[in-house]
Amino acid sequence: MCVRISGARPAEGLNALTRAGIAWWGCSAVDDFTMKVYINQKDLRAAGAAAARSQCALEALRERGVPAAGRRLRRRTALLCSAAVCFALLAASTLFVWDIEVTGCESVSEGEILRALADCGVESGSFWPAWDADAVKNHVILAVPELSWVGVSVAGSRAEVRVRERTEPPETASDGAPGSVAARATGIIERMEVFEGRPVAAVGDAVAEGETLVSGEMTSETGPTRYVRASAMVTARTFVELTAAAPLEYTALAQRDTHTRWALIFCGRRFNFFAGSSQTPPGCGKITTEYPLAVEGVFSLPVTLVRERVTEYALSPAREDDDALAEELKAELLARLGHRLGEDGEALGVNFSVSESGGLLYVTLRAECRENIAEFAPAQ
Repeated sequence: MCVRISGARPAEGLNALTRAGIAWWGCSAVDDFTMKVYINQKDLRAAGAAAARSQCALEALRERGVPAAGRRLRRRTALLCSAAVCFALLAASTLFVWDIEVTGCESVSEGEILRALADCGVESGSFWPAWDADAVKNHVILAVPELSWVGVSVAGSRAEVRVRERTEPPETASDGAPGSVAARATGIIERMEVFEGRPVAAVGDAVAEGETLVSGEMTSETGPTRYVRASAMVTARTFVELTAAAPLEYTALAQRDTHTRWALIFCGRRFNFFAGSSQTPPGCGKITTEYPLAVEGVFSLPVTLVRERVTEYALSPAREDDDALAEELKAELLARLGHRLGEDGEALGVNFSVSESGGLLYVTLRAECRENIAEFAPAQ
């Protein structure tokens, strides 16, 4: 604590403190007859007596530390009661769920899972110790047949619902189902490897899309006709033509004005701090940022501060850069070609042509390729 020593010779007061074995520090002179010094709270009475023996007066100015703060707070009953009520409410709020997060859903919508949870009492504001975990899991799985497993965990006021979707076994064709091998693209055969079946085309033949290359019908002069599942790898030189188009003109947005507005969400109800509707005005864009009153993994309260930044735009016609747009379309066509050829195919030569018609930019890809055109065709 800080004390003030005043007298004709305040330095004698410091000497008296030292002789009495009282620790002091932080000494500073106020004037010729007054000094400030810091001592421990427990030495206040002994320091006053020692200073008096040296014809000096010692006066306490301010206290520091936990004991001093406790004594000051004891006189503020309303503040202590308010803090106690806040801590009690915070502790009680952890028994209620205010935020529900669903993870693991892909084909099933999160809203569908939340509706199924709400039907069995799992919703924002619910008392989570009353939940029956097994009943919740069984109800959600029955309500959403696409799910195979549901897990619910609670941390503070936040519930995490983990789901796993049911995986349907893929449809597989029987290895013994008879059929033939047909061409999936038009081309000139360069190489044939027949693993099963009777070839009806040869190297050097030009075949059309859908034409049979290897038949699954096996005839015999000494026995009945057999039907097998034909299998082959047929490498052919093909000619591919792909086209992509994009508009040259578009509507550009020019920012005109920006303003910020605030709102508060309490227990699911929204209170706007601005006049008018919360909907986005025509010709404007809105960026919404939410600040929940929560500490992740500790607690979450049903209070969220919302900031909306609304930007007004002016619409004006604009035109794309022809060269840049053409390059984008070329990249798209090359990606489509690579997907078609797969890992085994290759492009021997690629050419592009660019044209403009009706406000659209057309890019055409013409490529000579080498690829496997064999495709299984089930017997009719």
